[in-house]
Amino acid sequence: MARLALRVAYDGTDFHGWQRQEPPDQPPLRTVQGCLDRALTDMLQRPATCQGASRTDAGVHAEAQVAAFTAECRVPVDRIAAALNARLDEDVRVMNAWSVPEDFDPVSDALAKGYRYEIAPTRPFSARLPFDRRMVFRTAHDLGVDRMRIAASALVGTHDFTAFAHAQHGRESPVRTVFACEVGSLPDDRIVIDVSGNGFLYNMVRIIAGTLVEVGRGRMEPRAVSGILASRDRAQAGPTLPAQGLRLRWIQYPEDRAEPMHAQEDRT
Repeated sequence: MARLALRVAYDGTDFHGWQRQEPPDQPPLRTVQGCLDRALTDMLQRPATCQGASRTDAGVHAEAQVAAFTAECRVPVDRIAAALNARLDEDVRVMNAWSVPEDFDPVSDALAKGYRYEIAPTRPFSARLPFDRRMVFRTAHDLGVDRMRIAASALVGTHDFTAFAHAQHGRESPVRTVFACEVGSLPDDRIVIDVSGNGFLYNMVRIIAGTLVEVGRGRMEPRAVSGILASRDRAQAGPTLPAQGLRLRWIQYPEDRAEPMHAQEDRT
């Protein structure tokens, strides 16, 4: 039996999130995990289940989700990605596969995760690229990037993030450590919010993004973010922005469990 890890990228638009969902007396919902499990089962010719590092929500994308499975696999490791992609739809791709220790856990072994939320301010009634609707959050409001940067800095550190999470986040503790929260500008007036941390609560990044947009619009002062954190009151934070602007960009693991460096050259 071998323990194998996969780096998976997907356009989350047409998925009900990562985690397999099988409602009683109904057909299974289309999820990334469900599609991968079917592809693995077909490739291995026996039932197989993979475990993902991050339970991305419906509509959220990933450049580098990490999944793992244990099986007797006759396919050479360097051909597993191609074998699975031949069995998957075009909106999910296995970018690489590698061997990991038999006790590898993609969730608990993760040292850090990085998410990006992408925003495109635009004037009302102006034309927009048609594929933006799947990957970028559009707003008709001008945003003050400098104000957003000041507000974002208050989120760095170890805090109780109850105010920045869905009420039913389902975690035993709402305390998380944010290593970095940066607001940057890209060509074509794009604004990106890059957040990294040791873990995230349900909707946490989308609520952070919604709060920073409120600051950028001038509807909230940058210094208010510290007070929102301390309040632990979800009602004081900004809205939960739509899923399409969010993507999982990377996951960091200890060296003996990480994807080999030579296999990461295709990343941008």
